[in-house]
Amino acid sequence: MFGYITADARLLTEEQRTRYAACYCGLCRRLGRECSAVSRLTLTYDMTFLVLLLSSLYEPEETAGLGRCAVHPVKSRPHWHNDATNYGAAMNAALAAYNCLDDWQDDRNLPKLALWQLLRRPVRAVQDRYPRQSGAITASLDRLSAIEAAGVPDPDGAANAFAHLLGEVFVWREDRWADDLRTVGQGLGRFVYLLDAALDLPEDRTKGRYNPLSHWAAEGRTLADFRPMLTMLLGEATAAFERLPLVQDLELLRNILYSGVWQRYESALRKQNSQNEGGSHDIRPV
Repeated sequence: MFGYITADARLLTEEQRTRYAACYCGLCRRLGRECSAVSRLTLTYDMTFLVLLLSSLYEPEETAGLGRCAVHPVKSRPHWHNDATNYGAAMNAALAAYNCLDDWQDDRNLPKLALWQLLRRPVRAVQDRYPRQSGAITASLDRLSAIEAAGVPDPDGAANAFAHLLGEVFVWREDRWADDLRTVGQGLGRFVYLLDAALDLPEDRTKGRYNPLSHWAAEGRTLADFRPMLTMLLGEATAAFERLPLVQDLELLRNILYSGVWQRYESALRKQNSQNEGGSHDIRPV
């Protein structure tokens, strides 16, 4: 359910591309400093978006630099960070750790258990510092596990659980902007959860795995049929986003919200349509 909130690189200017990459690198570095070196393996573009959003809203002082790392050992790359980056790093580590624990509890996934063991010490500090966000993450993942264990398709309940999780993560501070930030996170949470479910339908049905949208596919819904629902859910996020007094990186943020988040869906739809043109007349996601 993570990795969807990314920029559409095709539409970025060179300046935006550099700014975005520097934010990503700064988040990676802060993960190592604020949490642990292994936490850098869990880096996501989802939290890069959050850092950009909070930085634009609160305008904390930034520290910029150039440096090399294990992934980019030859050429120095620009990076920047601020207090919002530190918060994004904490949320990135917590989301990754609790997701690993959830995967272990659900599927007995040994690699995820090993990663959880490595992450749980730094995440304890995150839990102490951000109890509201950490509590929302664990409660929401527990709710999702219970829905999945029941085996009854419940797209609203599951999407709302993930919406609660992301909504609380998006609220850095309980202040005048908290309600709109929470709404942005909740809208994105519902959108991402159901988009992920729609894209996973073919494999989930083949392998007999739980999917909250399985009854929709059984009714003959196609991947294209999910677009109105997804557009409505994303509209909740974008409406609240546009109410925020953002100036810095506004067009980069809009690139992510209005184009980047759709990239996997559009790719899957093109692939499905191509297969249909090649001779398959059943375009249901099965």
